[in-house]
This record gives sequence, structure tokens and C-alpha cells, in this order.
Amino acid sequence: MTLRPVALAEYDDYFAHLEEYQRELDQYDTEAGDDPWDPAQHREAVLDDMDGRELLWIEADGERAGLAMVRVYPDFPDESRDVADIAEFTVFPAYRGRGIGTAAVEALLGDHRERGTHSIDASVLRDNPALAFWQRLGFVVRSVNTSRRP
Repeated sequence: MTLRPVALAEYDDYFAHLEEYQRELDQYDTEAGDDPWDPAQHREAVLDDMDGRELLWIEADGERAGLAMVRVYPDFPDESRDVADIAEFTVFPAYRGRGIGTAAVEALLGDHRERGTHSIDASVLRDNPALAFWQRLGFVVRSVNTSRRP
């Protein structure tokens, strides 16, 4: 398993896979029907704000097996140290259950240890069974976000 930055020429493929992943996530987002995700708008927003953002392929045996989107930014209030947020992370369905996701997270953690990153968060929807995956890897629930319409 390797992590590889997404090349500019691969952005169309990356965002197409990201769109498939977002459709999969809709089943865990109880508010998705009220505020549909717009893939074109999301792509534009991501590409307009690439500061600290890393788009990555997760590869297994030379094939794309998943993707990740990580954002690195200064911590608050101690801006002398960096923190990272794994905003998107998925192993494609055909590759699940083989340890690829675990290996990818371990590679991310190792990379960020070497960089001196202070902490890494992973965003997970409340009802997504992937929460157990993150907890098995030592991630702990630190906050719960709530939302509603005014």
C-alpha cells in the first residue's frame, strides 16, 4: 500500500471517485435530502482553497484502491504547531476488508509523525459504521457537531 499525491491530470478521476463516495455517505447523513451535495460546487470550493490541502490516492499493488483528502493548518491557539484533518477517506468497495485502510491510516500517521504534526482529526458522520474503524486505530470522539435550520 502506498499513498501518492493526485497529479493535476488526475483531478477528474479523483473528483469522480469522490462523488461516488459522497453518494455512499448519503445513507449516513440524515440531513442529506434537505441540503443535497453538489459535486461541481464542492470541486470548485476545494480547488479554490488548496492551501494546506493534500489530495491523495491510496494504492495497492499499483492500482488505485481509495482516496484521502487531508488538510494541514496551524493549531489554535498555538500556531507554532500544525494539526491535520482527514476530511475525506475511503477505500473503494472492491478493496475493502484487506487491511488497506488500516495501512493507509498508519502511513498517514507515520508521515505526520515525521513532519511533527501535533494531532490528526478524522471527520466521520454520526451513523457511519466507519466510526468503529477509526476507533480501532486509536482515534477518540472529542466533539459532536449538531445542526438545524433556523
